[in-house]
Amino acid sequence: MFKKVMNTMMAAAMVLAMTGCSGSGTPSNTPAAEKIVPVSAFEYDTSNIKKPEITIRNPTGVLKDILDNGVIIVATAPDNPPYEWVYEDGTTLTGSELYLAKYIADILGVELQIEQMDFNAVLTSVDTGKTQLAMAGFGWKKDRDENFQLSKGYHSSTSGASCHSLLVPADKVDDYKTFADFAGKTVAAQASSLHQMYVEDQLIPEGAEMELVAGFDQGVLNLTSGKVDALATSCSVALQYADQSNGQIAKSTVEFDLSMYGAYEGTVVAAKKGEESLIEVINQILEFVNENAIYDIMYKQALDEAGMIDVQ
Repeated sequence: MFKKVMNTMMAAAMVLAMTGCSGSGTPSNTPAAEKIVPVSAFEYDTSNIKKPEITIRNPTGVLKDILDNGVIIVATAPDNPPYEWVYEDGTTLTGSELYLAKYIADILGVELQIEQMDFNAVLTSVDTGKTQLAMAGFGWKKDRDENFQLSKGYHSSTSGASCHSLLVPADKVDDYKTFADFAGKTVAAQASSLHQMYVEDQLIPEGAEMELVAGFDQGVLNLTSGKVDALATSCSVALQYADQSNGQIAKSTVEFDLSMYGAYEGTVVAAKKGEESLIEVINQILEFVNENAIYDIMYKQALDEAGMIDVQ
């Protein structure tokens, strides 16, 4: 599925190239690996995964609603494999973050309900009360923290989930050795994503300019057509696109420093501002997840199911 989507984007980039834009990409002729059918997030089995003993004292607000109604409603934008995506059958909703959502639901003893929507509508849905948690690859940002209740960060400690870098033209990869080498260059990032935050915090101070795109596919097209100089993304996604681009684009050796975000390193769960009772419980779960490398299990499974390249 990931390769199918990627090849569609690369083909579109070729059309742009033939109509006057510079740069193009073509699908790889490398035989596809044996297809692994993903597990639906709703059927993800957490029975053999260690779970914490959490403490819930006087639940209030949304947490009380979740426990009383026996269901937790999670908003996501399923267009970002291996984190959240829809399999090629058009119905199987899967990905490592959604496996984590099922894990959280099982710990709370409730059913999981997932609402799919565009990325820019995910946070709004928790703010308006349509959903209760937002899980769509969000990173911590100051303004986001001011407007939403954010959890501590979670990430895979031993794999590419904790590695974020940039895609660049393959013939320019040696031009970028440090953040300072991006001075005067235009770097694309998906609007409201954690990659926007990384570019703002680590590249713009070095003189880079940022172009926000509504979707990652548009960022790829802008890169392959020469409209931008680089595209911020995770290392695994960068390697996958590079592998399938027939030598047109490559992962930069420059990687973002996540340690500067402390307890918020990685991805965060968002809830409506003021839902402290809910986020307190989520944090108890995430602390256990991080200490026991539980997200590693989910991320690696989703990576294999998406047919993507791991970061070694």
